[in-house]
Amino acid sequence: MKKVSLLAASVAIALTGCGGSDSGSDSNSNVAPGGVVITGFDGYFNQAVVFLDQNNNGKLDIGTDTLFGLTDEQGRKEIPAGTQGVLALQTLTPGGAVQTALTNHDAATYAGKYTIDMDHPTQAMAHEVVLRAPASSSVISPLTDLVAIEMAAGASEQEAVAKVSTALGGTDAQPIKPLSNFIDGSDKNANLHKTAQILTESKAANPSSYDKKAVQFAEEAGKIVATLTTEQVNEVNYKPVIKDTAPEGETLAPSEIVNNKLVVSSTVQSQAQKSLNALTIVQEENFSPARIALNGLFSDLDQQTIEIKVGTASTLTEAGLVANMDGSDLVISAKESGVIKAGEFTIVLQAQDKASDASLVGSPVSTKLMLKVTSANLAPVVNEEAKAQIQAEIDGWQLQEGELFSQTINLASLFSDSDGVIKSTTVGLGGVVDGLSSNTDLENLIVTISGTPKTAWNQKGKITVSVSDDKNAQSPTVTFLMPEVKAGVTPPATHPLEGITWYRLEHGGGTQQTDFGYDRIWCDTLRFENGIVSGNVRTLDNLTQCGDVEASSWFNGTYELQGSVVTATFTSDEGTEQAELTIKDASEIAPGAKVLIWHNLAENKTEQYTLFSRKADAEARIQLRSDNGSDQRMFPMTLPTATEGQFATGKVSMSLLENTNPQDDNVMDANLILEIEDQNFTCADASEFYDKMLFTGEGLGNGISSGGQWDSNFECYNNKENNIVHAAIDFDLPALTVNNVYSFVGKVKDSQGEYIEAIKFNMTWTGTGDNE
Repeated sequence: MKKVSLLAASVAIALTGCGGSDSGSDSNSNVAPGGVVITGFDGYFNQAVVFLDQNNNGKLDIGTDTLFGLTDEQGRKEIPAGTQGVLALQTLTPGGAVQTALTNHDAATYAGKYTIDMDHPTQAMAHEVVLRAPASSSVISPLTDLVAIEMAAGASEQEAVAKVSTALGGTDAQPIKPLSNFIDGSDKNANLHKTAQILTESKAANPSSYDKKAVQFAEEAGKIVATLTTEQVNEVNYKPVIKDTAPEGETLAPSEIVNNKLVVSSTVQSQAQKSLNALTIVQEENFSPARIALNGLFSDLDQQTIEIKVGTASTLTEAGLVANMDGSDLVISAKESGVIKAGEFTIVLQAQDKASDASLVGSPVSTKLMLKVTSANLAPVVNEEAKAQIQAEIDGWQLQEGELFSQTINLASLFSDSDGVIKSTTVGLGGVVDGLSSNTDLENLIVTISGTPKTAWNQKGKITVSVSDDKNAQSPTVTFLMPEVKAGVTPPATHPLEGITWYRLEHGGGTQQTDFGYDRIWCDTLRFENGIVSGNVRTLDNLTQCGDVEASSWFNGTYELQGSVVTATFTSDEGTEQAELTIKDASEIAPGAKVLIWHNLAENKTEQYTLFSRKADAEARIQLRSDNGSDQRMFPMTLPTATEGQFATGKVSMSLLENTNPQDDNVMDANLILEIEDQNFTCADASEFYDKMLFTGEGLGNGISSGGQWDSNFECYNNKENNIVHAAIDFDLPALTVNNVYSFVGKVKDSQGEYIEAIKFNMTWTGTGDNE
């Protein structure tokens, strides 16, 4: 029987913004305690909405999709650990349709917010567009969006990645990795970066045809980039647009439009803001019109004359003021009713980006200026003692996912006004406590926060409160922090295996479609629930990542509970087989991990596996790189001690590098180290439990056996360090192929399968090794 999975052998687990410069962020910092940090690396998307696309339709469905909030100036947004599904990023424009809808949904979080490409920090983005990524990707970019579009159309992730790679000019020998960070690091690629910029512009320009012709757009973008000069590739403002002249057809009819991005001058913008700051405008006092010079505020190589308009998202009309353009000057004046309100107000200035053929590109480009109106009237003030008391009361609230919640805040003592009367309140719910809303009893100044939190969250949500008096003077905004939302209570499973998706590593010959004829290391997925055993459909992707449970898996079966023992039954073309499964804790190997002891009843054979509850722990063992540091290539592993029947948590580490030892054969060298801290673990110990030590991969035939023998012998050396002996197993290898994945396989003797697990790791040869 071909060992293709755990069951088949024994019985029959940065949001890439694409704005311009090569500034970046270390992708290894993307995992943080308590959650995952989604980061857009280059041209950081500041104030873009990160959300979970629940129905994978490529749109932000407010009220249905899970909103995680806005990215920061470095394009980062933390989301809950364990989030599963299609992650997406929505950009916002001032007064855009999505921005307006979000403001109506949650004004405290989204009012006045729009996305800024931090390569152009003085202006808003001109497009409202959604980019997606498959669940396995740690990057959201226009290229991951291509993969997500193909998967939504029915392709598997492997098929989608291959199709996109081909469209972008990749080959079998040199594939393009669309799920990689092509902005920075080892996968940095300026041409792919420019391709992504073109795709973003083209997606916004072709809303009706882009998704159904995404691969064709990618092919066309690649052709355009191939014709560009190095200067054009590296110029952040040079962004050609592909227009589909036959959007209703099945085939892309491309028309390339040359476009240089319209940009805002930070110097002119800063000077205009200084001029506004110098104005003295007082509520209910006369104000003479003021003129602010804006010459050169916007520039565009495709336009000689640029018309500036005052955007409708401006708020200064609330103060009784009007802004108009007179030539290249901004004129501020008062309405007939005079200056009626104090506070800070916005002036949004806009100009339209145009391509070289004078066609419009995207929505108008916006930049924002602030205008302050003071008041002789004293604004309401905050009672700091009352604020501290209210915060202490809020700290005692109990918020839990799925549980109805209702609490009140009494504002009567929080604000006071010495020369007026409080007439209105503004209450906002920010942060991530989705499912809560507020209601204000203005007469009694009592705010009620109520609803049912939709998801657990390990950060504090925010309540913002301010009041205004009868002269429209507004108090400072007070922010209260709500407690974390605890996870909902899940009824305990009757067995520790149940109700959890497990990931484990297996050595086997292939997939349903591919039989290598030699052992590779795979990640297989298992789930036990309601008497059903479910698994993944193994694909070549599982050499480096773990898959999802699928109904069509070849080793789906049933199980029954008999105390602490699980009896599993599997039926295949080769007959019916049964196994008895028992588990024990393996938290010393990884948090939440279990040791699974699998006894094949028909063959009377036992094997041991580590079940990882966290996908990342399993994937770390198959995503090794030859140039990783020593800490990244070392893992805890249970090993036998010198005392018979006793075991300890030891360590296993691997290295792969070009051979520099003249006593070794061949041109490459791999090493496998087994050790126990403060105890000897010798080659004799290894030989007692392990049958073979293999190094396998494409181009190596049936694999390389340590020592060149295929019996129970392998080339092992007792190395001593600090008077402690550890076993060092050596592999002499021929030249390897850069970027190929290779497997370390240490097979356990049949008589020892009950006691220890086989050695199972995958490493990619990067062309550089590390043997520290």
